[in-house]
Amino acid sequence: MLQLFAATILYGQILVGLPSASHVGLLWGEAEVAQGFAWDPEVVAFGMPDHDGTCLIAVETGREAPFSPDADALWAVAVPFTATEPLVAVGTVLEPRQVPIRPGPYQLVFQARPGAQGHAYRLEVIFVRGGSSGFSVLKQGELDSSTVLSPRARRS
Repeated sequence: MLQLFAATILYGQILVGLPSASHVGLLWGEAEVAQGFAWDPEVVAFGMPDHDGTCLIAVETGREAPFSPDADALWAVAVPFTATEPLVAVGTVLEPRQVPIRPGPYQLVFQARPGAQGHAYRLEVIFVRGGSSGFSVLKQGELDSSTVLSPRARRS
């Protein structure tokens, strides 16, 4: 299933998490900024560079493994994620969207692509069934690090 929505990115991050974890905040250190994400088992924050305008967020649930970044991807990272509820929250700090999902383990991929039709970026949040359960920088692009430096972030 694919859901598309436009959003103004607040606080330089896209959040993906369990609805029951909406109270969880993650602290960004130098390692998290360099690798492009801050991770916790219940919530993941994917970093964004400063930009003007809105972004188009595309959420895809249930893609089958394997996953490879698209040729035009600016950067892409993957982390493990287990959906323990039938919904996940995806969006900005102040505007999460509830997205239906089949509970279970996923490889959660965040891929940034060039924007179109007035959007600064197309940000893809992809839940891959049967994908890797590890952490990886799939495409470095604009990220400062080509490897994962800190798999687990501290909670605020």
